[in-house]
Amino acid sequence: MTQKILITGHKGFIGGHLHNWLLESDCYGEWQNERLEIDGIDLKDGNCIGDFKTDKIYDYVIHLAAFAALRDSFEYPDIFWENNVLRSKPIFDYCRENNVRLLYASSAGAHGWWQNPYAITKKVNELQAPPNSVGMRFFNVWHEKDSRPDMLYRMLQEDTAKYITTHRRDYIHVHDVVSAIITLMDSSWRGPIDIGSGSPMGVRDIALAMGRDLPVKHDTPGEPETLCAETWPLRELGWRPTINIMEHLEGKITLTGS
Repeated sequence: MTQKILITGHKGFIGGHLHNWLLESDCYGEWQNERLEIDGIDLKDGNCIGDFKTDKIYDYVIHLAAFAALRDSFEYPDIFWENNVLRSKPIFDYCRENNVRLLYASSAGAHGWWQNPYAITKKVNELQAPPNSVGMRFFNVWHEKDSRPDMLYRMLQEDTAKYITTHRRDYIHVHDVVSAIITLMDSSWRGPIDIGSGSPMGVRDIALAMGRDLPVKHDTPGEPETLCAETWPLRELGWRPTINIMEHLEGKITLTGS
């Protein structure tokens, strides 16, 4: 039997890691005796997400194509609304009409959705999502080699960060995110769910561990002081985070196969 999977944003950060993992493994967990047929579309592929049409019936749609830079959303709220909400609607409608299991990128920001335009788009996604779906509330996803250029971890690596804040954030490695997505695909979970480590870290502590002692900025409107995932729902499904960012930075964890 073949499992048909569509990944939007398959060339992006999380989507790229998920796409490669599935292609390289060709089986995972209960799919041991099944083949995977994986299609992908991306934001850069001629705006085809907004014009999404297909006669193919997928077993899973994993919708990861979105604009995610919170601070940019204050300057370009209309663009974030168009891409994250309007362009998601055809995909959500397709999954609703065909009862296709949908896993889509929400955000930790949905907990305080009123605080910035980006978080509002993610909360709207949760309201427009079909019944057989999971809103994956990603926290601060990182990778030691290819985090997005607008992510603090990458900016600290490349010494492009101009300041640091007093925020505490929940950092989760992209490999743990991928394993969470795969866990959720065959689960019975419906609705939003946090995907994070459950352990908030001071972003200044992370900066100092990476050798960056930067000026502290206290005025950051629209950004909560602390964000931490509630991980018990995922843990009850058998998932566990495996990589701690501070242990990695302190040399207690050596990452391989990255």
